[in-house]
Amino acid sequence: MTDERPGISPAEDPYEFDWPDDAKEERAAQRAAEAERAYVKPAPLLLSAIVIGIGMVFAFMLPVAFVGGALPGFVAFAGYVAIAGVTVALIPALLLERVSRTWRRGLPEVAFLVLGLVIGGGWTWLLLSSVPGIGIEPTRGAVFMATAVAASFFSARAWAEPFRHYPRYVYTLAAVIGMLTISSFAMKFVG
Repeated sequence: MTDERPGISPAEDPYEFDWPDDAKEERAAQRAAEAERAYVKPAPLLLSAIVIGIGMVFAFMLPVAFVGGALPGFVAFAGYVAIAGVTVALIPALLLERVSRTWRRGLPEVAFLVLGLVIGGGWTWLLLSSVPGIGIEPTRGAVFMATAVAASFFSARAWAEPFRHYPRYVYTLAAVIGMLTISSFAMKFVG
């Protein structure tokens, strides 16, 4: 390969400029300060998963209650759904999360769907068939809640990690769920 300008070394090339960069450290410090200001402490992963799970079940129940004209019924059942989600569904979900860490990709998600179907359908069918006067046919109610809980388990598994990086939304939705739960039990005891 021949040099286009023989006899000139790169150091002697008049077209090559090596300008001193006096502001290099200043720009690096500015980028570091901006990154530090932009960092937000994420919300706890467990809280994020709980908010997504219970919120997803509420997202299934709210349109049905709205179309059926039963918004007070939605508020009345919201507390029971939230308490059942934390007490009945959380422990099996945590155990499955721990067991499925080493599984191949995709298998934990399927396992979470199946667990949600079993918990949502089983507990709802048991409740609706054992308590008379609720007015919901047990099989239909169980299928509806099995779908809702399976979707909530899958959503919590898939979205809890990215969602926790938006703590303002996590805490806001947690407050809304808390207010619905308190309103539900207040309706029960007040009237």
